[in-house]
Amino acid sequence: MNRIAPRTGLPSKKKRTFGALRPWVIGGAWALSSAMAAQAQAQVQTQATPQGFDVSGGDLKTALDAYIAQGGVQLLYKVDDVKGVATRGVKGALSPQDALARLLEGTSLQTRRGEDGAVVIYTAATAAKSQPDETPQSLDSVTVTATRRREPVREVPMQVNVMKAQTLERAGAKNLADYVAEQPGVNLTSSGSVGGILTMRGLTTGPVQGIATVGVYVDDVATGLSSAGASSGITPMDMGMLDLSHIEVLRGPQGTLYGAGAMSGVLKYVTNQPDTMEFAGSVRFGTSWTQGGGPGFTTGAVLNVPLKEDVAAIRFAAFTDQIGGSYDATGLARGRNIDRGHTDGGRVSLLLTPTRELTVRLTGTVQDVHRKGLGFEDMDRRTLRPWGRERTRDLAAGESYRNLSQLFGLDVEYDFGWARLNSITSAQDVKINNVVDVTSRYAPLMGALRLPLASAPITSTVEQHRISQEFRLTSRSGTTFEWLAGLYLNRERGSNNGSLDANLAAGLGSIGLLSSTQSSRYREEAVYGNATWNVTPAFSLTGGVRLARNHQEYASRQTGRLVGPVAADAAGTSSESPTTYLAAARYLLSDTSNVYFRAASGYRPGGPNVLKADTDRRVVQPTYDSDSLWSYELGYKADLLDRTLSLEAALYDIEWSGVQQPTRSGAFTFVTNAGAARIKGGELTLNWKPSKEWRFTANAAAVDARLTEDAKGLEAKAGTRLPQTPRFAATLGVTRNFSIAEHPAYVGISARYTGKRDAGYRGSSVIPSMTMPAYTLVDLQAGIDFKRFSVSAYVRNLANKRGIVSVELGLTGNPNIVTAALAQSRTIGFNVNVPF
Repeated sequence: MNRIAPRTGLPSKKKRTFGALRPWVIGGAWALSSAMAAQAQAQVQTQATPQGFDVSGGDLKTALDAYIAQGGVQLLYKVDDVKGVATRGVKGALSPQDALARLLEGTSLQTRRGEDGAVVIYTAATAAKSQPDETPQSLDSVTVTATRRREPVREVPMQVNVMKAQTLERAGAKNLADYVAEQPGVNLTSSGSVGGILTMRGLTTGPVQGIATVGVYVDDVATGLSSAGASSGITPMDMGMLDLSHIEVLRGPQGTLYGAGAMSGVLKYVTNQPDTMEFAGSVRFGTSWTQGGGPGFTTGAVLNVPLKEDVAAIRFAAFTDQIGGSYDATGLARGRNIDRGHTDGGRVSLLLTPTRELTVRLTGTVQDVHRKGLGFEDMDRRTLRPWGRERTRDLAAGESYRNLSQLFGLDVEYDFGWARLNSITSAQDVKINNVVDVTSRYAPLMGALRLPLASAPITSTVEQHRISQEFRLTSRSGTTFEWLAGLYLNRERGSNNGSLDANLAAGLGSIGLLSSTQSSRYREEAVYGNATWNVTPAFSLTGGVRLARNHQEYASRQTGRLVGPVAADAAGTSSESPTTYLAAARYLLSDTSNVYFRAASGYRPGGPNVLKADTDRRVVQPTYDSDSLWSYELGYKADLLDRTLSLEAALYDIEWSGVQQPTRSGAFTFVTNAGAARIKGGELTLNWKPSKEWRFTANAAAVDARLTEDAKGLEAKAGTRLPQTPRFAATLGVTRNFSIAEHPAYVGISARYTGKRDAGYRGSSVIPSMTMPAYTLVDLQAGIDFKRFSVSAYVRNLANKRGIVSVELGLTGNPNIVTAALAQSRTIGFNVNVPF
């Protein structure tokens, strides 16, 4: 729930850009693309060159494995599609295409080129219709890219949860807070309006967290900043429903493949890729109404245009979501539904596959989030009831918010047969304008000076810029020894400039209390790799390592009445070379079940402290180090009962050391490493589809997160629980599928339970303790598919329960008032989707 405000200042260096790096990485990527295209054109004739195949007849899956090994061809298929299918085999000098056609001859299977250039084997529609429908349908096979390979989620040796876009849309989910609401053990300390701290498995120090512990990606492109500059810890990418395919939640440290800031996990938005075969699209309309608030409206459209069959396609997506708001304000900035606003977004994706080996994907995403105000309530910390009216704040200044994000990516991929080379170039630009009203905090000070204070807003502008280049070489799957190696280059620049003004009543003008500018720069180079040894068909071992080096610069400048007659200038630099490791073992208990053990490390980068002239060097060091952890996880995954029941369970133990936390010297706050923590927990995910009509889901997480050493900067003792994470959280859901006049329809209900949490630390005055009670929210969904369109409806928080998501202390002059973010009030929505 943290608002964005200037921390310390620094001289702005806007003229310094990534000029030296940007042409290099983009030019290098296009050079790689051009070189590969030339090589590919030289090999066009080779594609039809006969090769020697000797594949025995019999089980088709076994035959396809032999075909892959002999032909060096990448195939994608569902195990269920080839299960029990026989082939006559193939022998002789044939092209790979002809050999595969011979293998599939006499079956109902067909082939096409997939989005990534691989050959996809699938069941023809006519064959699907001929399947008997008296037996229960098995659960869908889910493929993820968590390990930078496309593979079934059941075969990944870690906990990976997948949220399909269609399921999220049916539930009325529109932003990051909605997406993670049904993911126990994943928390966003926000009202759902904007921003917040995203955490997994209880790995957080609360509102003072400066660097994110969860990495956020859009496909293979990293977002946000890796350092503590520019509010990076509280501004995760909050992507709307902009042509999403699904969202992957990777739990546990992902440092070897995803690098800095992924020490508790990764959240990955996976978008739909252009289809070179079919012209298609859809238009979506929606409306919603929130209890006590205004109406909302949503419109969106997607268009897929093949430019040349099997060679090129372009995909367009756009949406606008008008938020009606549900919070009010009293005081000078009084108003109704002050958190109203809109989110607009657009995305263009171009796919080129000029040859079988070469694939080029170019994407551009723009999103604009605007709110007239933020959704918070003044709450009595003693009774946990509204200080005034429900969902109302006393404001002397409006708290407007705007976040404009632009993200561009270029992925050039070439398949050598024995390995796949990817060049991934990305660029991100984010600009956030934010106002925070702190009038009540400074009213006593101005009153002591006998100055009538009307308002005291903090106005800030945050800018985040990032450009990165990654080269990754991935071996072919299905071999005894699988490996992956990569090189990663990253450049970041951030700034946070703001001011605090005391606006006086009776036309007496304003006083500049504080003017702050701060800038940061982050440079990182890393090499990484992992390898999997399939010792036997049932047993595999995986190891990985990432070697990184980063260099940071940070500077600040503060002026104003609160600083004094002399400006407070400071600057600092830091460098470090952290290393992360991975070790995992997986054992197949059967064709549909396995157990795994995973040990992995993770870290957040350290950085420079911008020391002032009067800073006590005995308390504050010029730099602070990266904090790090080791996670040990034991898990079980299985598809049971003829693949109608999917089960995933995991137990983990995390040891966190050198925890980054605040420390004070004089009037300023710095960062230091102190204390340690241990997080123990368990997770369970169930999906059961006993018949075509019924589907049951369940997710649960239990977390015990405590300090194991005193944390002086937090004024917390060993044994104290870490804040904001419930000991237990769970989600239960059931969906009933049926027909109305031969039209498919569904109705579902789900319940989300969040256990009690502490907003701070017991005995601490830095982040005081305050218990937030447990709450349960019930949601409903229903819909029907007609021939030309579909209609869906939802109700979120059916009983209109009052759930406290997070609280923040110290923003007002009254110690009994806290600023609270609440669960969304009862919201009823209705959507129409028209595909074409």
